[in-house]
Amino acid sequence: MESHLVRERENLRNCSDRLKQMENKNHKLLQALRYSGAEKINEAYNWVQDNRHMFRAEVYGPVLLEVNVQDKVHASYLEGHVASYIWKSFITQDASDRDLLVRQMKQYDIPVLNYMGDKGIRREPFNITLEMQQVGIYSRLDQVFEAPPAVKDVLISQANLDRSYIGTDETHNRADDVPKLGISDFWTPDNHYRWSRSRYGGHLSAFVDAINPSRLFMCNLDVIDTERLRSQKDKHIKDIEGMDEDLKKLLKEQRQLEDEAAKIRRKKEEITDTMMFEKKRQEETRRRVDIKRRMLETIYKEEDMELSKRKFVDQVAKLNDQRYELVLKLKDLLIEAVALKWSCTQKNMASIELDTKIWEMEKDVKKLEKDAVEAAKEYENCKRKTQEHKQQLSNAKQHAESIAMITEDLAKKFLEMPTTIEELDCAIQDTESEANSMLFLNQNVLLEYQNRQREIESISGKLEDDKGECQKCYSDIEATKGKWLPTLRTLISKINSTFSRNFQEMAVAGEVSLDEHGLDFEQYGILIKVKFRSVAGVERSSPIWRGAISFNHPVPCITSRSYQLPLSGMDPINERKMFQQLVRAASQPNTPQCFLLTPKLLPDLEYSDACSILNIMNGPWIEKPAKAWSTGDCWRTVMSVSGR
Repeated sequence: MESHLVRERENLRNCSDRLKQMENKNHKLLQALRYSGAEKINEAYNWVQDNRHMFRAEVYGPVLLEVNVQDKVHASYLEGHVASYIWKSFITQDASDRDLLVRQMKQYDIPVLNYMGDKGIRREPFNITLEMQQVGIYSRLDQVFEAPPAVKDVLISQANLDRSYIGTDETHNRADDVPKLGISDFWTPDNHYRWSRSRYGGHLSAFVDAINPSRLFMCNLDVIDTERLRSQKDKHIKDIEGMDEDLKKLLKEQRQLEDEAAKIRRKKEEITDTMMFEKKRQEETRRRVDIKRRMLETIYKEEDMELSKRKFVDQVAKLNDQRYELVLKLKDLLIEAVALKWSCTQKNMASIELDTKIWEMEKDVKKLEKDAVEAAKEYENCKRKTQEHKQQLSNAKQHAESIAMITEDLAKKFLEMPTTIEELDCAIQDTESEANSMLFLNQNVLLEYQNRQREIESISGKLEDDKGECQKCYSDIEATKGKWLPTLRTLISKINSTFSRNFQEMAVAGEVSLDEHGLDFEQYGILIKVKFRSVAGVERSSPIWRGAISFNHPVPCITSRSYQLPLSGMDPINERKMFQQLVRAASQPNTPQCFLLTPKLLPDLEYSDACSILNIMNGPWIEKPAKAWSTGDCWRTVMSVSGR
């Protein structure tokens, strides 16, 4: 079953590959039609394929894809006889399908033919007579190709294929005799002959055209093979599905049989275990029976019971004697074992003491080794210092010899000098004091020089420490500056964007930038640049005020803002724009509260839900309007009260 299923799947794969090749030929035929003048034939074909569900009946086309010609020579005859527009046409079998397709094909410039069935079609019967065979006629154009019935009927009715015959070279040689047989149109391997009778004079006219090779049927597509392959593919698919179902059933039955076999196997194992158990029990019973039988035989063989009893008593006495001797031996062995264990314990204790001594000695050895290493290092240091002192002594000697060579007199004087460094230092200080007393009148000059020298050294060291501390502070400042300065620059950039956009609405240029001064943070500030037109001061205050609104959203740390703006002298357009800008800026989420103080406002201004209006009364002349406002009336009521 599985092998048969594998063969069916292999056949299905081969059929699918072959069908793809045939469909590839459809593509080549469409390309041939496009090269022949139907530039949008591919779009038309794809539209028909995608929208076949919209048609009531089968739609064929292009006609070239539906026609199959086995012989290339016949393909040349057929292509030369049928008009070129027919090859790219689509054929419908319903009037509504025709109307739908005509509307759609207009944009592709593709004709549509409607097939109404075989009503009114009179087809010449195919009959090759003996006389026709003698002149070389052997077939007719409607017999050399295969196509669906509707396509074939349309071709025959449109191109009169049932009246065009096919001949051989013999027909070419006897072309003058062919019209006598009632044939006015026939094809030979070299030429196409046509005869027409004049309606006026009744005489015949002959036309001979050379045959051009086929350009459209170059792929030699076999539509019947395509349909056959499709039917085979469908059959293989159905067979495979049926085999899959059968295979599933067989697998299910196989699983059931396997389950039953497993149950039978378990029963067999249980029966086998039962048999083995019974067999073992029988063997055990048989063994016990044999033992009893041997015991009985032994009893039968003994002489009498008294003799057997005396023998048993003697055996028991011997066994007791042996037992006593063995107990004595066991006692001696226990004593010896205790002595050996005691000796082993003593030796273990001695071994532990020796291990402790060895560990202490190893620790002492390690300490001595460490001391030896330190002594060696100290020796090396002393040796190095000795070498350094020797080098210093050699340098001092060279320096002394560079000042004055050691003569015998100087050597004698050196021998008279002290032999220790302390005594030499004291002698040097005494000599310097004597020299100073002889060279300087002021005894404090040298002392002051030495003090200042020490102060200079101390201040130099402090200066180096201060430089390091200053550099560290500079690093901390730069690190802190790197944290807040980019954020500040981003904030100023956002303010500048809003500021410039607000000023552009007033046709004025404006810019906000950060004024940086390196590490002089007190000089940091914000530069606000505005380029005005030649307008009045009040008009200039409007863009500046609108620019201040730009600081509203980017700086969230401010909880409220207050703007005081005199609107007198400002045109209504700018005043309305300015008010709308303030409302839009103050109504955004996460923005501080804004207060606008102004003596007047235009009518019909647009407010948002976040805006509240407060009227402030002030002055000694508004007592009556204030009373009117206290009742919550409208502006007209207030004005009428004020007028009275």
